[in-house]
Parts: sequence; structure tokens; C-alpha cells
Amino acid sequence: MKSHRRRRAAVLTMALAASLFTPVGAHSAESGIDPRGGITSPTLNQDGSVTALVAEPRDGTVEESRRIAMKRGAVADVSAADLAKADETKKQLAVAAEEPPKELLDACLNSPDAKKVGGRVLFRHFWCQENVVHGEYINTTTGKVEGEFTVKYRAAAIGHPFEREMRYYFHGDDYETDGSFSGWDKLSLKVHCTKLTAGCNNDREWVSKDIGDWDDGEWERWVIGSDERVATQQPEKVLRNIFTVSGYAVDSFGRSVELTSLTEPGFRCDSATYFNQEPRACVFTDVLPRLNYTYGNNHDEVVTHIKTAYEHPELTDPRKEGKSVPGRFLLGSVDPRALHRVAYGGTTWAKNSAVKDKECAKLPKKDGQDCDEFPFATTREGAAFGDDNYSVKYVNESHNRSAGSALNTYYRWDRILYEEDPADGVLDEFWVSVP
Repeated sequence: MKSHRRRRAAVLTMALAASLFTPVGAHSAESGIDPRGGITSPTLNQDGSVTALVAEPRDGTVEESRRIAMKRGAVADVSAADLAKADETKKQLAVAAEEPPKELLDACLNSPDAKKVGGRVLFRHFWCQENVVHGEYINTTTGKVEGEFTVKYRAAAIGHPFEREMRYYFHGDDYETDGSFSGWDKLSLKVHCTKLTAGCNNDREWVSKDIGDWDDGEWERWVIGSDERVATQQPEKVLRNIFTVSGYAVDSFGRSVELTSLTEPGFRCDSATYFNQEPRACVFTDVLPRLNYTYGNNHDEVVTHIKTAYEHPELTDPRKEGKSVPGRFLLGSVDPRALHRVAYGGTTWAKNSAVKDKECAKLPKKDGQDCDEFPFATTREGAAFGDDNYSVKYVNESHNRSAGSALNTYYRWDRILYEEDPADGVLDEFWVSVP
């Protein structure tokens, strides 16, 4: 229930004796919580100690982000409609100053994943969560909870499509207090990088309000910047960071309860100048990037080619016993052999194209057809990869070019980085799904 002045006076009287005991400052949000993983304080052990469970270890690598995404079932599902309005959506994100775009926020929060510990990545530039901030003051002698509060909230974060910054938005929606906490006691929150902090900088620190004022209808915003001068990786100057929300509350007796969160989304900022008009940007990384090819978008013959390559590779050219084409995404079954982008016109692309042309020359061709290859020539796993796990087929030239246009738009939409040399380490990866 929401606190009132009259109730607060009663709480002060009832809890006065308890203030003589040693207070427990809550040191972690990772015990005594439901699996949703909001921002909270821990419970007390029988021996009087405070349990601080450890969140998932994070090292910021692409492989780690993949493991987390697979565990949570987090997929960046890009539709043809998304690609058609990609530029419009990015412009919308860039100018979202005081609050997140409502249409995107509603679509994101509509997923059950938004209520879970990791939140929901709607697409690589947009993340959201709906959860609670919860704190308790526990008497170490009696083990009893003497006061607690809960603030329901919605949150969103935008990976800026044109700058090296991430914007986090927080909106309290309702609150409840009991015992030594009232709506007039202070709750302070801040958003900051944790564990991976290189190059990370904040535009503001703590925001403090009465607990009862966090649901005043206003959005609070923090901006986290990424300093490319700190990056040692070249030429994209990639920095990977993890952000979280911390807080503390002070009850009616001046006793502080610290709050932390299990929610620790990863994000990446880069200065990849090969993205035309978008030389700097940030994206969220705890997700499986997926290009979703579907029928009805002017490239049906390419969709059929990819589908055949995945489901009946033995029927595709070049013929090879035991052929298995990499990079397929199936719900609940993701090929560990992801695809990795290379530069159009670069060394790997040229080798892929040469092998593709050689194989296509062996096949019959009709007027108005192009030779399509999969995996794409703009992937490291293309025709020149060396294992013959690829397919070539003549398809309608307009279908081929439409599919190629969708691929190029997808690369920009999910900001897939180049992977020319595996010896340099993995910067990015993606998958392809077909009906």
C-alpha cells in the first residue's frame, strides 16, 4: 500500500526500539528475489550474515554474449518491415532525448522477456525491462524485516545509432511501503558501468527522490558514453561494457539499505567508418543477431535456395557427400557455426566470388538469371572457405538483387562488423532463418 503521513507516525513509534540493534545494510540484490531479477536488497541468513550471490560472470566477449543469449532465448528478429523503415527508426532513436519512443517501448515490453532478469533486446539498438526496486531493513538480532518498500518501474535503453553513447530511461509506476519505510523516505538510483568499465563515462550520478515521488510520471535519463581513445582494438575501436543500476534507500530512522541488480546488459560501441553516414554507434550484445528471410518480399527464389541448402544440401551444387551449410537459426536450435561478415570488394569477397563463378559456369543458365551463392560472398564462410559447405544456384536476377539489398540493409541495421581474419578475434556474428 502507499504510505500516508498518519501511518508514518505510527511506524516511527512501533519501530523505535528496533533502532537500538545493529542495522543490516543490504549489500547485494542477488538473494531473496524472484527470478525476474529487479533491483533489490538481500535477505538475512540464520547466523546473522548477509548472503551475496554472484551474478553471471561476464568477460565481454562475443562468445559470452552468445552463451547468455542462448540461455535466455534472446533473439534480434529482423523482419522485412523493420528493414524497410530502418533509417526512419534510427533517426527516431537519435532524437529521443527525454523519453524512449512509445511505440518501440510498448512493443518491447509486450514480450514476457521484458520481465526477466536480462530484460528484452527488441533489436540491437533498443532494450527494455519492466520490474521492481525492492528494499528491506532486517534486524540482525531477530531476523525480522522491520521495513520494506517496492517501486514498480519500466526502463528502456537506446544504443545510439550515430554516437558512441547509450541512453538509459527509468520510469517509476507505483510504490508500496511498510514498517520503517514510508513514501517520504529517500530512494537514490544511478546507472553506471560495472565489471567492464574501460572508456565508460556518465553524464550524471545519483538521482534522489522520496520513494513516493518516483511514480510522479517523469522519466529519468542517464547517458553513458564510450571513449574511443581508450580502445586498443583497431580500426573499429571496439569497446564492450556492461551497465547496471545501483541504489540505496534510507528509512525513517536514518538507516541505509544498499541496492544492486542482477540485470547487467552488455553493450558495444565502435567507430567503424565503413558504415556510410554512421561512423559511430552502440548496440546491445546479449542477443543472437538474425536475418530473417521470408516469402513475399520480392526474393522468393533466393529464400527457396537458402532453405534447400539448409534442409537438403545433398541436392545443391557443388555436390558433396555430407555437406552441411553453416549459419542456420532454428527456434531452439542454433548452429554453433555462425556467419561472419567481410567487406564487399575485399580479399575474402574476391576469393568467394571467384570460386562461385567457377562453379556457376558448370550450370545451365536462362536469360534474366543471376548466380546466387549461399553463404553470402560477404561472409567468411562463403564459397572460398575451403570445406565446400556452400551452394550455388541460378535464380531470377531481380530476386537475387532484392535479397542482396535486404542483406546490405540488415548489415547496417544490426551493425554487423567485419571479420576478415579470425586470428584477430571475433568481433561479431549472425545467423539466417528461412521459413
